[in-house]
This record gives sequence, C-alpha cells and structure tokens, in this order.
Amino acid sequence: MLFCTYNIHYGVGSDGKYDLARIADIVAQADIVCLQEVTSGWKQNGFVDQTVEIAQLLNRYHWYHGAMEADASEVGADGRIVNRRRAFGNAVLSRWPINWARGHLLPKTELVNCFDLQRGFVEAAVEAPSGSLRVYSAHLSHVGPQQRLPQVEALMKTVLDAERTGPPWDAAGGDTFMFQERRPDVPRPAIVAGDFNFTPQHPEYPLVCGEMSAYGRLGTKLHLADAWSVAGNAEDGVESIPNEGRIDHVCVTHDLAPRVEKAWIDHNVVASDHWPLFVEFDL
Repeated sequence: MLFCTYNIHYGVGSDGKYDLARIADIVAQADIVCLQEVTSGWKQNGFVDQTVEIAQLLNRYHWYHGAMEADASEVGADGRIVNRRRAFGNAVLSRWPINWARGHLLPKTELVNCFDLQRGFVEAAVEAPSGSLRVYSAHLSHVGPQQRLPQVEALMKTVLDAERTGPPWDAAGGDTFMFQERRPDVPRPAIVAGDFNFTPQHPEYPLVCGEMSAYGRLGTKLHLADAWSVAGNAEDGVESIPNEGRIDHVCVTHDLAPRVEKAWIDHNVVASDHWPLFVEFDL
C-alpha cells in the first residue's frame, strides 16, 4: 500500500501557479492520501471544492472537513441569496471505501497581532483490502509550541482513546427510526499524518513519537512510531518545506510499524510550497 501526505497550499505552487491537476498527478499512485490546506467555497478560485475536484480526477473516495469556516454568500442581481460557505481544512482520499469519518476541531487561543486560524483534523475509517485502518489528516498551528502543545494533546487523546470513544454511532435505531445500520467497527491500526509544523527537534515531537509516554497509564511504550525513522532514513538536513526542516510527518501505531518498507519526500515537484511525503507499507 502506498500512502501520501501533502500540504497542497490551497492549490498554489512554489512557482505561483494555481493547478489542482498537477497535484492530482503527484499523488495519483497513492492508495490513501492525506491533504492539508484544502479549501472549498473561496471566490479566489471560483468557489471550487478542491477535495471533490482532485477526487474526481483520480476517481477516489473522499472526505473533507473545513476547520475554519465562514460566509461566502452573495446576493444576485435578482435579489436572490446565493448561500455559500468558505472553508479551509483537511481531507482524506482513498482508493477504497471510507466506512465512516468525522472532523475534529483543535484547541485555539486568540492571538494579538499574529495571524493564525482554527485548526483541525479528519478521522476516517478506510476499508483497505488487508483490513480496516484509521487515518488521520491533521494540520497544527504554525505559530509555535504555545499553540501546538494543547493541539498535540487533543490529537493524541483522540487517537489513543478511539476504541473507548467508539464510532460515530452505537448499536442501531429502533424499528420506527430511519437509522438502521449496525454499529461500525473502530479499527485498531492507525496512521496519523499531516503538516504538524514541528520538527523532531521541537518539544512537541516526543509527545507523539517520544520514548516516554505523555500519559502515564501507557508506561514507557511509544505513542506512535515515526514512519520516516522506522524506514531507516537519516534526519540531518531533511526538509519537507524549504528552510523549515521536516515538519510533515506520517506516524503509525505499533502494529503497523513492522509493515513500513520505505519512506521518501519528493523534492522534484513545485505544485505547493511543501513537498509530498510518501510511505510504502507491506499490507
């Protein structure tokens, strides 16, 4: 299975060009893709839903959550309201069905004279041929650890407590209720990926992939395994965005770590200000 995470910079490349087709081409071979900085309903690009457009180009299942959301409505010449919402968030694309999905908001603290925006992550259960997987597409704040540390805690709590939280619904509705589907499963294996905006040298990293658990009940077992390191890659000088180091990550639960075969960053593309990170699994 080929996995990819890619911050697409709302479709604008390092060359200043807007082109979703070339983004689709870059990730076309991946079976599951996590995207960040995805938009829908923005006037600057014709109100397009970028997740839908990329998924249609690739013929993929998809789910999008716009953590930052605002009005983009207009009133036509005839006085009729054209109701639109503009959003900025994360998406999961999959070659296989997405059994269920939900969007989560990350903690946000108001800042003065410093731009930031509401962040979030997608949680999706993908029905892969080898078995179901939980897939998380996340984008944390760029501002600094003061914003990211609470976000890391919230993200990890969701990932680690998934079985206790359960799926989006439990059991089934009564005979007179329209909702009759059985309770879906919560897969144990998980891939947590995205633009974390921190490198392995930042204080947030050990809370995700450190040697000591941030939650005492887990003892000394690692939270998650960093697929980049598991694949045997060196760390020195590695970048997923120019001049900022390796801030895009793919982290996995320990049952998936032995399945990581290789990981690489494609530095030969200019479709975003980030470079895509690929991980190949033996699944």
